[in-house]
This record gives sequence, structure tokens and C-alpha cells, in this order.
Amino acid sequence: MAMSRLIAAFGLSCMVVLPASVAAQPVQTTIYSYYTVTGNSSAEVYNAMLRSGPRVGGSDAYAATTASTSQDGKLVQGQSCQVQNYRLKMNFTIRLPKLAAGARLAPAEHSRWLQFAQFVQRHEETHRSIWLGCAQALENQVKALHAESCAEASRKAAELWDVMRKTCARKHDAFDTAQQMLLIRQPFVRFALIRRSTVTNAAAAQ
Repeated sequence: MAMSRLIAAFGLSCMVVLPASVAAQPVQTTIYSYYTVTGNSSAEVYNAMLRSGPRVGGSDAYAATTASTSQDGKLVQGQSCQVQNYRLKMNFTIRLPKLAAGARLAPAEHSRWLQFAQFVQRHEETHRSIWLGCAQALENQVKALHAESCAEASRKAAELWDVMRKTCARKHDAFDTAQQMLLIRQPFVRFALIRRSTVTNAAAAQ
């Protein structure tokens, strides 16, 4: 599970008007999309996820969250230059696995799948929360920004964006690392890997 790179463009128009300040909060939209997996056992469903799931950073993933941003505001020159009416919007797409209606899992396996699916969704929604926290911090910094010229203010705002992006990426990486053991301990994953190993060993013995 991983977060794909955040896509954004920092652009502000420059105007010379009287200073003003307008509070803004990050706004967001979220779209859930699903890829279908099927099988008659946990191992088959697991293999289907590896075949059909998203790829993030060149690696297979069970799920993924992508985000795009739009930013709005204006550079206002008074005694100093400030960013007014700054607004940051984030649009998320969370892609998750969905068990096909025709899948034939035993009741115990189906229960483990439901637990796993909930874990994966919570994981991706936490990635979204991390980005929103980073976005709020960026908004606060941009609104507090002062510079002698609007060119300098635009440069500083772009630097703040770049720092936020890198800092937030480290937070995502740390979260994924912390979640790895919990993922491996998921009953569905453990059972599926055991079944896969059993099938592989049986095939190798033939």
C-alpha cells in the first residue's frame, strides 16, 4: 500500500491592493474506485490482487491513494507583499480491491477477507489524513508569509510547497513502514501466504 506522488502546480497572480486577510481551510474531495478480484480460496484472491492491483513506484500494491491539488490566491503589495485569499484544494482517488460476487470463499476465509479489506481502506484513508494535515500546515505558513516584493513572496511560497511535499513524503514512508508488521499479521494475508507456499511446495515435489 502506498501513496503515489502528489501532483501540484504553484501559481499566484500579483495585484497591488490594500492588505486584507481571509481565513481559508484546505478543502478536499474523495473518489473511491475499485478493482475486482475473485477466486475460490484466499490464495487465489491474493494472487488476483497481485495481478490486478495498482502499481506504485514500480511495485505491486494492494491499494493506492493518488492526489492532485489546485491552489488559488493573490499576491498583494502593500508595505510588504502577502498572499491573500489563499485556498488549497486536494482531490483524492482511493483505489481498493473488491471481492467479486462470484468468488467462492469459505465462511472463515470470507470473514478474514472482510477484515483485510477494512484494514486496507483505513490505511489509505490515513494517507489522506496525512496529506490534509500537511496541507493545513502549508496554508498556515503561506497565510503568514510576508516579503518585501511579490516576486520574493512567490519564491518563498514555492519553497514552502517544496518543503511540505518532501516532509509529507517522509511521513507517508514512516507510516507505511510502521504498518508493514500489522499487514503481515492480517489473518487473510497470513493464511493466503501459507496456502500459496503449500501449493508451491507441492508443485515442486512433483
